[in-house]
Amino acid sequence: MEESPSETEKGMWKLSVDGSSCLTGSGAGLVLTSPDGWTLEYALRFKFKATNNEAEWEALIAGLTIAKHLEVQRIEASSDSQLVVNLENGEYEAREDLMIKYLSHFQGMKSAFEFLRIVKVPRAENVRAYQMSKLATAEELEKNQTVLVDYLDRPTISQAEVMDIDVPQEPNWMTPFINWLRDGVLPEDPVEARKLVYRANMFQFRDGILYKRSFSFPWLRCLNHSEADYALREVHEGICGDHTGGRTLSHKLLRQGYYWPTMHQDAINLVRKCDKCQRNTNISRRPSQPLTSITAPWPFAQWGMDFVGPLPMATGQRKFLIVAVDYFTKWVEAEPLATITEKNTESFVWKSIICRFGVPKTIITDNGKQFDCQAFRDFCREWRIEHRLASVAYPQSNGQAEVINREIISGNHLGLEKVPRRQQGKVDRGITKCIMGI
Repeated sequence: MEESPSETEKGMWKLSVDGSSCLTGSGAGLVLTSPDGWTLEYALRFKFKATNNEAEWEALIAGLTIAKHLEVQRIEASSDSQLVVNLENGEYEAREDLMIKYLSHFQGMKSAFEFLRIVKVPRAENVRAYQMSKLATAEELEKNQTVLVDYLDRPTISQAEVMDIDVPQEPNWMTPFINWLRDGVLPEDPVEARKLVYRANMFQFRDGILYKRSFSFPWLRCLNHSEADYALREVHEGICGDHTGGRTLSHKLLRQGYYWPTMHQDAINLVRKCDKCQRNTNISRRPSQPLTSITAPWPFAQWGMDFVGPLPMATGQRKFLIVAVDYFTKWVEAEPLATITEKNTESFVWKSIICRFGVPKTIITDNGKQFDCQAFRDFCREWRIEHRLASVAYPQSNGQAEVINREIISGNHLGLEKVPRRQQGKVDRGITKCIMGI
């Protein structure tokens, strides 16, 4: 049975926390308020270096520790750190070792309270805790006489866990290179030993880290399997990740200064397994029938037709242009029109194509109503002209006409955009010159 809001707030303590990390040091600010309105303000200064996220965790854990010693059972903690709050409620996944340890330590403290809730608040509603955190990092902290001040010698999670311990790792692809460059030990097989010595010229072991020489980048840090997996996921889907493809992902890692032998294939495999990439990527489907190329067997046998417009208004309110291009000779025929109708289309085919160049074998158009209509189909059937329609939403299937349209529009923008009214009669001639100059 769920508690009502009034029962939930009954006997509830309020805790506001904030962490701060700057050049002068790191610290935390705590404001603990009892149900009766009694307030405890606390400034905690760290004697160790901590990032802002680590300071936020230390502030929350310190505040809950004080509440635990005061035998508080019901408490609501508020923080302006989106990372801490979302890690606690499970919306974010902890991947860094320190964040995993802080989250595990926090989960172990939850059993000490009957009710514990962590909420995200804006910085404007967390002003007092923010001021305490800034006071904790100020140089004049020792002069303060009104706020409780304490010092934290080491992180809440034990110092042994924070330190990097040199634990022997399982053999990986770097082991032979490290054994040769550091200890001078070669494999027993003479063939493998010869290959290793030759390849080791591209590597350098320095300060306990193996580096590889690159032709176009600085020295690349070599990663083992676990480090490579973390680097891949961080670049692909981390805070600055944009779910790029496999090839781009591997090049990004190279630019960041990392290397391992199978990085390209590992990047491709990660993208293939990424749920978001597979759900949102463009799907390439096989066409319903094999694609056939468009061939032009002889001059003026196959024409591509399309409309251009609206263009600047010309005499007779003509603002559209019907264009036809021969696939063999690339000859262009064009006529300005006031309206786009199937009757004007038939008239253009009759005057500009049939009467001048003979009856064509094929006419290729898009799926516009002026082409895909019963009147134009009857006209083509009467003259035994094969009428082909381009694929829907795929103008490349009538690419010759589309290229001519692009050139016309480009020329129109260069010379015909703003024509004075007294020169509007020259628009037709300008368009014709633009077409004939292609």
